[in-house]
Formats: sequence, structure tokens, C-alpha cells
Amino acid sequence: MAASGRKDQVYLELRKRIMAGELLPGTQMSPAELAERYSVSRTPVRDALNMLAQEGLVEIIPRRGYFVSRITVRDVEEIFEMRLILETASAELATARISEALIERLAHLSSRYVAGNVESYKAYLEENRQFHLAVAQAAGNRLLVEALARVFDQMQRFLILRLDLSDDADDMLAEHYLLLEAFRQRDAQRAKEAMRVAIEHARDAVLDSIFRHGKDWAI
Repeated sequence: MAASGRKDQVYLELRKRIMAGELLPGTQMSPAELAERYSVSRTPVRDALNMLAQEGLVEIIPRRGYFVSRITVRDVEEIFEMRLILETASAELATARISEALIERLAHLSSRYVAGNVESYKAYLEENRQFHLAVAQAAGNRLLVEALARVFDQMQRFLILRLDLSDDADDMLAEHYLLLEAFRQRDAQRAKEAMRVAIEHARDAVLDSIFRHGKDWAI
């Protein structure tokens, strides 16, 4: 395999592990150990780590090495600020454009998970992502969808670490129900407000979780 191919392979594998919460924030990443794990030289490993550093997923500390970036309160606040901008707009636009068929399909997403079960929680997060991206797609703006997908990618890393929120699934169902009702009534202002409330509730829950449980991986 060419050097660029080895670098890309290591990059994709490490990115996947970071986003899945397998490599926790603050974890030191040894190029020598990673080179042995992936049966490559240290050069493609360092290249991959530098690529991840450019994305903000890895932090390079001089004379200490490479570490999975910690999550900051500012990271959370800025991501949810972007969600508020993008998703209240998508809800408002989608109100007049979303089909009845899509409304009913979204109504059947369960958005529940078994508390403490990692795999069901991952499925829950993916279903919620599908719900919100479907609303953005219904708005009919391709660039809006692409921007929101990138925001969800960034958000995934800290959401996957929150396995203590067994009550949130029911709250999310209720919030989705209010949004879908606004779509059925073709009430753009109600849809926009329902989306705002849902996102602000999610933001507050994430910040509360960080303050209570995230001292080892967040700053």
C-alpha cells in the first residue's frame, strides 16, 4: 500500500475510534504503539495524527506528545449555537415543503434506548441525527444539510460519552411530537419555536452532564 493510503487508513481508523468514544478525551496517543498496532511505520501515523489535529480532534503538546483533545464548554456552546442558527431556519423552511408522508415517517421514529447500553445509545443518537437531517432535507437547501451534517459530526464525540440520561429519550419524543404537530398545521413560527426549545434543552442537558460527570474528559 502506498504511503498516502497507509496514512488515510490510520487516519480513518483513529477518527472512527475517537468519534465512537473508544479513545477518550485526554488519552495519550503514542506513534510507536499505533505504528505497531496498524503494522505501519511511524511516518503515516504522525501524518494521520497531524490531520486529526487540524480537525481539532487531537492536541499536540510540545515535548509531551499527541493527546485526544479534551472537550471544552466553549465547544459545546458553539456547536449548539450553530444548531440553533441552522435548525430553526430549517424548521421554518420545511414547514411549507415537508410532505405528509415524511411527517408520518418521522413520527414513527422511537428515539428510545436502554439506559447504560452503549449499542442502543449509539442507535438512539443515529436515529436522532436522521430525524434532524431529514427536517433539513425537507427545507430544500443542500448547503444547509451539508453544514448541519458537519455540526452533527462534531457533536457526536461528546454525545457518545453521555450514557447517564435515561430520561432524555422521552423528553426528545415529546419535543419531536410538538415539531411534527407544527408541520401538520403548517405553522412556521410554531415549528421554529419547537425546534429552538428542543435544541436549548439538549444543550442544557449536555452542559449539566459535563459539569456533573465530565471532569476527566472535559474542560
